[in-house]
Amino acid sequence: MEKWYSVLQASLIGIISAVAAYFDSTLSFLAALILSFLFNVIAGFRADEVRVRIIRIIPPKFLQNFNGNKLKDSLMELFLITFITYLMKGLIDLMQKQDLSAYAVQFLIAVAIYYYLRNGLRNLVKVYPKVKFIKLVYYLIAFKLKELIGGGLAGLVDKAENDTNKKTL
Repeated sequence: MEKWYSVLQASLIGIISAVAAYFDSTLSFLAALILSFLFNVIAGFRADEVRVRIIRIIPPKFLQNFNGNKLKDSLMELFLITFITYLMKGLIDLMQKQDLSAYAVQFLIAVAIYYYLRNGLRNLVKVYPKVKFIKLVYYLIAFKLKELIGGGLAGLVDKAENDTNKKTL
């Protein structure tokens, strides 16, 4: 029995080490993605006026104005972004371009981080309309990306923003 245990232990350590080595070059970007996702969720909670308060103990209800579907959709979106990004990394690695795969992941995650930060700041602008600093940061971020990515992609960003504005109105 001990022989099987040591073989299983060695196999699991090898698999975990291989997975950790694969994600090592982009781990800081993944952590930044998760932090920006959390910022977006917290800003969304604030915009939706979700309050943490114990309403009843059995069954427990802690959050007022909480829509679990929005959180579930956001988590699925985060999972999908991460899955597609690392799928792209795997495909590029299979093409023997390991040096380029980290750049592809970094670029795709940077776009997702921008999306989450911009959406979170937009929610905070709605919640705190009198705070000029939040408005300034939001407008600077929104303007600078369009300047950096050029005209063709800026049109796509504008179209996506108009579509989301139509859905919220």
